Amino acid sequence: MFFRSRQLSVAVVGLICLSVGWSASACQGQQKYDPYHPKVKKICDKAVKYLKGLGNDGAVSLPQKTIASLAIVEYYKRHESRVPTDDPFVKKTVAELAGMVSGGSSEILLNNETYFPALVFILLAEYDAVEYRSQCIKVLKSLTDRQRKDGAFTYSAGKLSKAGDTSQSQFGALAFFVARQHKIPLDPERAKKLLQYFVGFQAQNGTWEYNTTSRGAGNVKGTNSIHSASLSSVYLLADMLRLSRRVKDVAGGKTNRELGLPKNVSVYVPPPEGTEGADNDAAWGLAGDGPVIPFEGGRLRSCKSGGNQWYANNFQFPAQMWNSYFVYALERYCFFKEQADGKLGPRLKSWYDDGVDYIQRNQKANGAIDSDNRVPNMPLAANTALYTLFMVRASEVISLPPVNTVMNGDSGLRSGNLSEAPDGTISSSDAERGLKSLIASLSDDKLEEEQLKTMTKALKRAVREFKQSDSQSRGNTSRFLKGLIKSDNFYRRLIAIRFLSGEQEMDYVPALIYATGDPDLRIAVPAHNGLRLTSRKFDTFKYVDQGNDDANLAQMQGLKRQWTKWFLELRPDAELFD
Repeated sequence: MFFRSRQLSVAVVGLICLSVGWSASACQGQQKYDPYHPKVKKICDKAVKYLKGLGNDGAVSLPQKTIASLAIVEYYKRHESRVPTDDPFVKKTVAELAGMVSGGSSEILLNNETYFPALVFILLAEYDAVEYRSQCIKVLKSLTDRQRKDGAFTYSAGKLSKAGDTSQSQFGALAFFVARQHKIPLDPERAKKLLQYFVGFQAQNGTWEYNTTSRGAGNVKGTNSIHSASLSSVYLLADMLRLSRRVKDVAGGKTNRELGLPKNVSVYVPPPEGTEGADNDAAWGLAGDGPVIPFEGGRLRSCKSGGNQWYANNFQFPAQMWNSYFVYALERYCFFKEQADGKLGPRLKSWYDDGVDYIQRNQKANGAIDSDNRVPNMPLAANTALYTLFMVRASEVISLPPVNTVMNGDSGLRSGNLSEAPDGTISSSDAERGLKSLIASLSDDKLEEEQLKTMTKALKRAVREFKQSDSQSRGNTSRFLKGLIKSDNFYRRLIAIRFLSGEQEMDYVPALIYATGDPDLRIAVPAHNGLRLTSRKFDTFKYVDQGNDDANLAQMQGLKRQWTKWFLELRPDAELFD
C-alpha cells in the first residue's frame, strides 16, 4: 500500500486548518476532546517538536520530510492561524521541493506513485500558492497527465499499472480539492471522472478493493482503511462539484464562510493572474448555486448508501493494519459526511475521542507516535505526521478560504496594499479572502498600524449595521460581541478591543471586562484602558507594569474584579459574559 518504493513514498495530505470557534459537541464523535483540548494540544505539541527535529536526521527521506512539513503547517494553521514560514525545517523542505519542480525533477513529476507528487502539490499550495503558483501548476499537470481514462490513479509502471488504485486515487481527489481552494486551473471534468471511477468500481456489497479490476464487482473483502479512503473521496468530490448540499457546516456553523458580519463587509482582492473571470469562478463552484457539472444523482446516492451500510456493519477501531493511514481517511470521511448528511452512524459516536486516547497510549517520550505494530514498514516520521493531521482535524476547515502569510515574496501584507472603498469594504491586491482569513493571515511580527486601523474601521461599520438591523435583538448583539471577544484568533480579539474601546459605550463594558481576563496581556491591558476611557475613571483602577508576566496577569485579575464590582453597582441587572 504505502512506502513500497525505495523512496518510501508517503501517503496522506492535510488540508486547510484555520482557528475557528468550536465546542467539543460541535462535531459528532467529539464528546471528550476537540483539537483545542489541553490533552490533544499537548500530544500535538510533542509530535510537532519531534517532526521539526527530522531536519537533523540524514536518514529521513524527502517524502517523509514532505509529509512532516505538511503536518507542521496544518498544526500552525489550527493553533496560530498562520503558516510557519519562519520554521527552518519547513522552509528548507519547501525550497528544496520548489527547486526540484522548477528544474523538472523526475523524482517528483514522473514518480512511480501518485502519493508523492500529490503531497508535494498540496504542501506547496498550502504553504504559499501565490509565490509557488508556477510550481503548483506544473505538479498538477503531472498529476492530470497520469490520470487513467477511467478516472483513476495508479502506479505509472509495473505489475499494478493495469488496475485503478483506490489508495492512490484518493490523493488525486485531495489534490483536486486543494487546487479548487487555491484557484489553480483544473478542468472540473477531471474531478467528475475521478468520482465516476469511485462510484463505478464500488463492489456490490458497498465497499472497494485496493486494486480495482472490474466495474460493479460482486462481494469483496473490504478493509476499513481502503473503505475510508474511497468513501471519503466520494463525499469530498461530491462536495467539491456541489452535487451534495451541505446541511451542516461543522467548521463554523455557517455555510456562507462568513464571520457572521453583514455581507457588505468583505475583503476583495483581485485573484492571481490566470484565474480571473466569472467563468473560472463558476467552474470551481465559487459562483452560482447549482452543481458545477452534471452527474447521475441516483448513482451517487446509491454509492453513498451502500458505503455507509458497509461501515455500519464492519466499522472497527483501531484498524487491523495501517491504522494511521486509516484514521486520517476516517477523519476526512466524518467531516464531509456530517456536512452532507448532518449526522454519522452510531458506530462512529466516539471516533475522534477513541483516536485521541489511542494516540496518547502510543506516543513515545520523544513525541513520535507509534502504531501498536499495526502499520508494517511505515516510517515513524510518516506515522507521526498522519496522526498529527488526524488530531488537528486537517479536513475540518477545508471549505474555508485559504491562509497565506507569504504573498508575492513578502511576509505579511504591506499596509500600502490596503485601502478602503467608498462602501466600507477593504481592497488589497493579493488574494481573494474573507475578513476572517485576512485577519488570520497577518503574522505576529509584521502587523502594521495602518492595517489594524483599516480593518477596525470596517469592523466598526459592520457592528453598527448589525446592531441597527431590525432583526437583531439585544441578545443577538451580545452573542455577536462575545464571538468577537472570545475568538481564538489574536488579531480578531485585538481588533474587537480597538473597536469596543473607541466607541465608549456602556453596552460594551461586559465585553471589555471579559477581555481584561485574557491570558494575553496585549489584549487584557488595552481592554482595561478601554474601560478607563468609557468610565472616565482615569485616575482609579490603574495598571502598573511590574516587569513580570505572571505578576501582571495577577494584577489584571484583580482589576477585572474591581471593574466587575463597579459595573454591577452601576447596573445591578447587567448580564456579564461567562
